[in-house]
Amino acid sequence: MVNTKQAQRRDLKFNSIDDLSAELDRIQHAHDAGTLSTTGNWSPGQNLQHLAIVWKAGIDGFPPEMKPPFFIKWPARWMFKKRATAGETAPAGIKLPRQASKIVPVAQVAFDQGMHQLREQIARTTGGERFAAHSPIFGDMTHEQWTNLQLGHCQLHLGFLQLG
Repeated sequence: MVNTKQAQRRDLKFNSIDDLSAELDRIQHAHDAGTLSTTGNWSPGQNLQHLAIVWKAGIDGFPPEMKPPFFIKWPARWMFKKRATAGETAPAGIKLPRQASKIVPVAQVAFDQGMHQLREQIARTTGGERFAAHSPIFGDMTHEQWTNLQLGHCQLHLGFLQLG
């Protein structure tokens, strides 16, 4: 297991969904060229699938069993919500609790499957659907806050993918 808090990552900054889409094009190109690798514990397909699952949950809602304990939820809201909803890169190395198993990717995810799933969810928002779900950690958020949070989450996970 890689200590993802210390693993090498690319420093990414997405100011828009268009920036994210351009990065996905670069990742696709590296995959097609055979140069894509990861410095984290998940394969490229798993990273992409995880991002797709969380993106979808931001639109459709999270599974009801995803209820973090108050001693996690309240400090997170107080200390991290402002930064997260401003689009800062999510912190690395967070161990997801058992209740979060629905947002963990499956063990074997083909790159093309993960990429398709993420692009499909992005297309929902660029096509007019809005983020409106209640976040298990941060509570109610606007579409813009959700968008920034999703972009920061993508900055983290896609930063583990090395293009060359």
